Amino acid sequence: MLETIIGRIAGGEDLSAEEMGSTIELIMQGQCQEQEIGLFLTGLRMKGEATSEIAGAAAALRRFMTPIRSTRPGLLDTCGTGGDGLGTFNISTAAALVAAAAGVSVAKHGNRSASGRTGSAEVLRELGVNIEATLPVVEASLDALGICFCFAPLYHGSMRHVAEVRRKLGFPTIFNFLGPLANPAGAPYQLVGVGMGDFRRAVAEALAMLGTRRAAVVHGEDGLDEVSIGGPTLVTRVGGVPEDMVWTPATFGLAQGELAPLLVAGPTESAALIRRVLAGEPGAPRDIVVANAAAALWVAEQESDLSTAAARAVEAIDRGAARDLLARLGEFTHRLAS
Repeated sequence: MLETIIGRIAGGEDLSAEEMGSTIELIMQGQCQEQEIGLFLTGLRMKGEATSEIAGAAAALRRFMTPIRSTRPGLLDTCGTGGDGLGTFNISTAAALVAAAAGVSVAKHGNRSASGRTGSAEVLRELGVNIEATLPVVEASLDALGICFCFAPLYHGSMRHVAEVRRKLGFPTIFNFLGPLANPAGAPYQLVGVGMGDFRRAVAEALAMLGTRRAAVVHGEDGLDEVSIGGPTLVTRVGGVPEDMVWTPATFGLAQGELAPLLVAGPTESAALIRRVLAGEPGAPRDIVVANAAAALWVAEQESDLSTAAARAVEAIDRGAARDLLARLGEFTHRLAS
C-alpha cells in the first residue's frame, strides 16, 4: 500500500484525511520499512503537506497516544513545530512557565530536538525538571501546580517507528506538524509557532478540522517560529472560521528588538537565559517571552487585549511567580518519582 501512496504523492496528488490516517496507522504499527517511510516523508515534503494530510495524520496519532487525565479545564499548550533553523533559546517553553504562573493551566507538549539546537525536553532537564516522570506524576503535577511537561516519547510510543528515519533525513517532516496537533492532555487552547510560514494556514485549518476550541498559529516575518519582537508576526486565529491578522511588538506594548540576544549554542545556554528572564532581567529575551506568554493568555481566553495580557505576563515575572513555579515543578517531579 505504501508504495502506491508514495507514487501518488510523487505525482503531486494530495491524500484525503482518511487515506492519510490509514497510512500513518500502518507506519505506527511498524508495518513499513525505514526506506519506505523515508521516501514517503520526503515525497510529502517536496509536494507540500496538504491540510487534509496534516489533519488525517494527527487524528491517527491521537488514536495511538497515551492520554493524560486532569481535573483542570481549559488546558493550554505552547508546543510549536520548530524548524526555523535560527538557533534561538526555548522561547515557547519559557512562555509556558510564565503563562502558567499568570493563571492558565498548561500541559506543555514537547520532545528532544529533531533538527534544531535544543528542544523543550533538553532545556527543561537543564532547568531541573524530571522530563521522564511517570504518567501519575505528570497528572499530579498538572492538577497540583497547574503545569506539566508531556514528554512526547512517553505518550507517543508508536513514534519510535519513525524516530531513526527522521534523524537521518535531518529536515522537518510532517511529524514536526503533528506534535502540536496531538497533545496527550487534549489541550483545547494552543499557541502554535511554525517555522515554515507557507504552512501557517494549513496547520490552522488542520486544527480547525480537528475541533480545536481556540488557537493562534504564528510565524514571524523574520523567520521565527514564535511571536516575534523583531518585526511583524503573521497570525492565523482558529476558533470558528480561521482568520488572518498581523501582530507587531507595539501590539504588546513592547519595543522592536534584535534577534542576536536570543541566540544560544545549546540547552545549557538556553536554560541559563531562561533563568535570567524569570529573574526579571530586562532585554530582548524577556520581551519575547512576555509577548508569547501574552499571546498564550489571549488564546486561552484569559485576556481579550494583548497589551493587557502582556502586562499580566510581566507581573508574573516581576513578582517571581514564574521562577518559583519552575522550582516547584522540578522539586515535585523528582520527589514524587522517588
